[in-house]
Amino acid sequence: RLGAVAVPVDVDPGTYNIDVAAAAAAITSKTSAIMPVHMAGLVADMDALAKLSADSGVPLLQDAAHAHGARWRGRKVGDLGSVAAFSFQNGKLMTAGEGGAVLFGDAELYETGFVRHSCGRPRGDRGYFHRTSGSNFRMNEFSAAVLRAQLARLDEQIAVREQRWQVLSGLLDGIDGVVPQAG
Repeated sequence: RLGAVAVPVDVDPGTYNIDVAAAAAAITSKTSAIMPVHMAGLVADMDALAKLSADSGVPLLQDAAHAHGARWRGRKVGDLGSVAAFSFQNGKLMTAGEGGAVLFGDAELYETGFVRHSCGRPRGDRGYFHRTSGSNFRMNEFSAAVLRAQLARLDEQIAVREQRWQVLSGLLDGIDGVVPQAG
């Protein structure tokens, strides 16, 4: 929609997450964002990516669609200082059929995001004074209620997945040519 062109970079073969050195090598004067995809609940190296973002001046936008409840060094994804987008589509860890959420690292970005999601209108606007272009991609109340109920059991589900991953990873590791994701 913005005319941006995605430039894929290699991933770390152990984690399946973005390789920070490959991302650094791909940055040019046209680079608009660094966008790690936290894969299968395993968070990309956010310390190194935050440094790359600061050093290059290129914003960091996290694709956290597969990282509901995930943590990096004790902090939850979405609380790491940069924008984090979550998806609730049917194949995700938490699902409501469709929809998503975006978490912002500061109040100014939050307000910009609010205006964009509210058809370009600021909070409290009743006169249809559009500040910018926007969208109407709002989640419906039923989907939000379904998701809210899932939050109560998310930590327990993560613990079960991590416990079962140890078993599955051990079994996969015994198969020639199969390399399970690092935990």
